[in-house]
Amino acid sequence: MQKNLNQTQQVQSERFSFSGHETFPLRVAWLPKAVSAVSKGMNPFSNPREGMRILGLGKNMVMSLECWGEYFGVVKRTDHSWQVTEFGEKVLGSNGKDPFLEDQRTLWLLHWMASTNSSRPFFAWHWLVNLYHEPEFTLNEALKAFQAESDTYSRPLSQTTLRQHLDVFLRTYVASDSVAGQLPEDMLDSPLSCLGFIRKFGERRGERGRDPLFSIDVRKKNSIPGGLFRFCLHDWWNRYVRDEKTVLFSDVAFGKCSPGRVFRMPEAEVRDRLVLLAQNRPKEFAVLEGANQRIVRRLQPSSDIKMLLEDAYMREA
Repeated sequence: MQKNLNQTQQVQSERFSFSGHETFPLRVAWLPKAVSAVSKGMNPFSNPREGMRILGLGKNMVMSLECWGEYFGVVKRTDHSWQVTEFGEKVLGSNGKDPFLEDQRTLWLLHWMASTNSSRPFFAWHWLVNLYHEPEFTLNEALKAFQAESDTYSRPLSQTTLRQHLDVFLRTYVASDSVAGQLPEDMLDSPLSCLGFIRKFGERRGERGRDPLFSIDVRKKNSIPGGLFRFCLHDWWNRYVRDEKTVLFSDVAFGKCSPGRVFRMPEAEVRDRLVLLAQNRPKEFAVLEGANQRIVRRLQPSSDIKMLLEDAYMREA
């Protein structure tokens, strides 16, 4: 019987970050700046003053960009310096697919990288992707979840730290009210706010008065091309279920850090995408109907980032 990976992959004593971003969400030009500087052999993050000169940012913003550069997987620290990751080079490098961060496909890829980060995961992403299942949440509901996680730590975090982390997460995805004549950089919006993945939805009356309400986009994701879904499926398989040749359909749709969970795709959309992928690449994937369950088989593993990203950015007919 095919085992349910949701039940076998419970992480023991998992701990998450709530700080490091210096309370700044990602800004539009930051990641291209970081990739450009590091690819030229500069070291903007080891010395804050040098980073201020190289990046043209304040000290705390340099420290924030260091955090986000690692978190979104475009740069990484080595023994004595920094280097651009293969993903960062192929996407944001001078000859990359989207060096100025103008393509919506890049934004979805960055959302994927942040949501599946396992080296230093922020709790906000883990909560939204893996723990919370509803299409709406209030500010206080999120804060209670943050507090519950913090209470398990030997040194619980302050309410201020928890609220700042939640605020940064929301400002990463929720767009500011439009102001005529202002570009996103002027409005200090995060580039991921263009996805509309989380929206301010009004307010709900609670015990403490009016509680801000937010909605998660759980509709079909037409802006995610098949090649990008394929990239994420291989990446998830390589990182979370590497030793498995087959998984349940429910693992791809609802499993930890799976494409269905990260993008909040409807179940029918995940099914249709898998069937189409198996039809287009029969030597790579197969969808099998078992006894009361659907199974996905990977026939040909791939970890070739260059090839997979090439397909992710290919224009579909």
